[in-house]
Amino acid sequence: MIRFTGAHPCRYTLREPTLLTMKHKLLIAFLLGIFSLVNQEVSGQGASARTEATQSFCGNTGAFIVTPETGCAPMTVNVKNRVPKPENLTYAFRFDRNQNTPPSLSETTQDSSFTYPTPGTYTILQYGSAGGTGFSACADVTVKETRGPKGELITCPNGKAMVTLGDDPVTKAYDVVSINWGDGKTVDVNLKTNTAAFFENTYKPGSFPAITLKGSYTNSVCNAEASTTTLTAAGAQSLSSIRIRAVEMPEDGNAKVIYDGMDGIETKVYVAKGNGEFAFTNQSRQTGGVQSVSVPSLDPKAVYRFQLRSTDICGNVITSPIVSSVVIKEGRLSLDEIISLEWETESNTDGEVEFQLKRNGAVIFTIPPGKRSYEDTDVKCGNTYRYEIVTIINNDVRSYSAPISLAPKSSAPGDITNAVVTVNDNNTIGTKVELSGEGLTSEYNLVVERALLGSTNFEVVSPANNQSLQWDDTNVNTSQNSYCYRFQYENACKMKSPSFSTPVCSILLTTNTPDIVWNPEAPFISTVETYTLQQVDDGGNVVNETPKGLSTNHTLDLASQSDFGYRIEAKSSDGNFTSLSNVLNFRSEAILLIPDAFTPNGDAYNERFEVKAYFVKDFKMSVFSRWGEVVYHSEDIAEGWDGNIKTGKAPGGYYLYKIEATNATGQTVVKNGSFLLIR
Repeated sequence: MIRFTGAHPCRYTLREPTLLTMKHKLLIAFLLGIFSLVNQEVSGQGASARTEATQSFCGNTGAFIVTPETGCAPMTVNVKNRVPKPENLTYAFRFDRNQNTPPSLSETTQDSSFTYPTPGTYTILQYGSAGGTGFSACADVTVKETRGPKGELITCPNGKAMVTLGDDPVTKAYDVVSINWGDGKTVDVNLKTNTAAFFENTYKPGSFPAITLKGSYTNSVCNAEASTTTLTAAGAQSLSSIRIRAVEMPEDGNAKVIYDGMDGIETKVYVAKGNGEFAFTNQSRQTGGVQSVSVPSLDPKAVYRFQLRSTDICGNVITSPIVSSVVIKEGRLSLDEIISLEWETESNTDGEVEFQLKRNGAVIFTIPPGKRSYEDTDVKCGNTYRYEIVTIINNDVRSYSAPISLAPKSSAPGDITNAVVTVNDNNTIGTKVELSGEGLTSEYNLVVERALLGSTNFEVVSPANNQSLQWDDTNVNTSQNSYCYRFQYENACKMKSPSFSTPVCSILLTTNTPDIVWNPEAPFISTVETYTLQQVDDGGNVVNETPKGLSTNHTLDLASQSDFGYRIEAKSSDGNFTSLSNVLNFRSEAILLIPDAFTPNGDAYNERFEVKAYFVKDFKMSVFSRWGEVVYHSEDIAEGWDGNIKTGKAPGGYYLYKIEATNATGQTVVKNGSFLLIR
C-alpha cells in the first residue's frame, strides 16, 4: 500500500513488505508521477509542447553513463549509474521514446549490461528512486551493421558483367559500398547520392575473377569489422518480371499498355493487328516499376495483339507473353427488348480465365472463356446502355474493350386478334386480351375503348399506361345496356398496333321464367359462329353446356334442377373473340306463382284458378269457402279449380287456399292466402 506525504505526488511511505512485482508497480508509479510533473511544467507552453511532453517517460532527474555509445553488431553495452544511493534501480534497454505507457516487467532488468545482436538505434531508459523521490533518464546507443552488403551479378559469354546492389536494410545501412571487380578496378558507390541502377565491367571472354562487395561508414567506425560479400555469376539476366499487366482500348483508339519494367533495361512495345506481324510502336522505356505507354491511332473496333521486347546485358532479346485486345459489338440476334452482344479477341499467351461483361460500369455477368456472346434481357426501351467486356487472363492480367452504347430495339406490334368480354355483375364488365407475335415488351400500355352496342363513338376507358391484360370496366350498367370494347397495344418503344382490334360486345341475359333470352344483336362485327348455354356452379365452373346455334332464347326445365346458374357464351366465326354474358342464378327453393283472381265466364281467358310451381316435387292444394268448407282439393299441379262445386257453380266472392309443396331437396313449403272468384 502506498501513502503519499506532502504535496509531491512522488513522495511515499511503504507500510508493508513488497515483492519484485510490487516494487515494479511502485517504480511505475514514480514514472507516472514524473510524467505528471512534466505535463505540469509544459502546461503553459502551448499545445505542441504539451503533446511532446506527454509522449515520453524520459526525464532529466536520473543520470548514467553508457559504454560504448556507438559500436558494431553484435554490441554489448555497460551502464554506470550516477544517481547517489539509488533504490530499485531499473533499466529498459529497448525503450521506445514515443510510447506513452510504462515498460512492462518483462522489458526491464536491474542488470548493468546488455547485448544488442542486430544493428539499429536504441534508447535505454533508467528509472528508480532516491531519498523517497523517483527519477528517470534516457540515453541513445547506435549499433552499426557489419554484415556484408547484398547484390546480384550477371555475366555474359562476351565477358560483360553487371552488378546490381540490393535494395535491402543491410545494404542501405552503409554509407558507401565498394565493388571490387577482381581485376584491379574498384567502384565506390555512395548510397546516399547514387542514382545508377547497376554497374558494369568487361573482362576477357570466359574469364571472371571473384567480385566482392564491402560496406563502409564515413566516420570509419566498424569499417574494419564489416564483412565482405563474394558474388557468384548467375548467367543470363532474367527478364521474366517484364510483362504486360493491362491493355485498355478507349473509344478514340489511343490504346494504353500498362506493364512492369526494369531499371536499365530498354523495353519496347510492339503491336500486331489481328494475327499479323508485330511492328514496333516507337514506344520504349528503360525505367523500373509500373509503366504506362499510349499506342495512338488504332481502330477501337479491331483486335490487336501486344508484346514487349527487352534486351538483357548479354544482348539477348526477351519477349513477354502476348496480350490481345478485345472488341465488343452488337450481336446478330434481334429480339424485342433484348440487347444481343458479341465480342472478339485473339489468343493470349497465358490463356483466358473468364470474361466479365460490364453494363454502365458494373459487372453484370461472368462468362467462361469458351463463350463469345450474351443476351441482356434486363433492359427497357427508351434507355441507352453502355457495355464493356473485360478479358481476365492468367497471372492477373486484364484486357479492356472500348465501350459501346446500345439501346434495345423492338418490332412494331401487330393488331390484337384474341379477346374475351365477360359480364361480371350489374356494374362490372371484365376484359381480357391475349398477345402474340413481335413487338411485345416488358412494359406496355393496353388501350381499351368502349361504346354502347350499336354506336361507333368509342372512348378510352382504360387508365394511362395500363399494364393489365385483364382489365375491369366498373362504370357500366349491364342490366340495361350492352357495351362494345376494342383494344390497341403500345409497347415500351412507343410503337403501336396498326389499328384497334375488332370490337367485342357484352351479352345481356334476362329471364322470363322459365325462359331466358339474350339480346339479338351480334356481339361481333363478324358473324357469330355459335351461342352456347353454359350451366355453372357457385364457383363459376362450367358443369354443362348446351349448343344453341344462332338462337337467342332457351326454355329451362326448372322442375328437374337444383341450385345452378346460366350464362351465354358467344364465339366469333374465326374463333378468336369470345363474349360471356352475365350469370342468371336459380335456386332449388320452391317458386309458387299464385293468382289473386280468376273469371270462369267462358271467354277462354283466365278460366281456372291455376298455380304455377317451379322446383317442386310434390304438390297439394285445397280451396276453402269462407266458412272453412273444402270446395276443391288436388295433388296434381297441372290441374286447377274451374269454379264448380258439387251443387253447381260456386258463387262469386273470396275463397281461401292452402298449398303444401316439397322441392327437389325435400324441403316443404306451405302457402296460405285468398283469391277472388269473379262471376
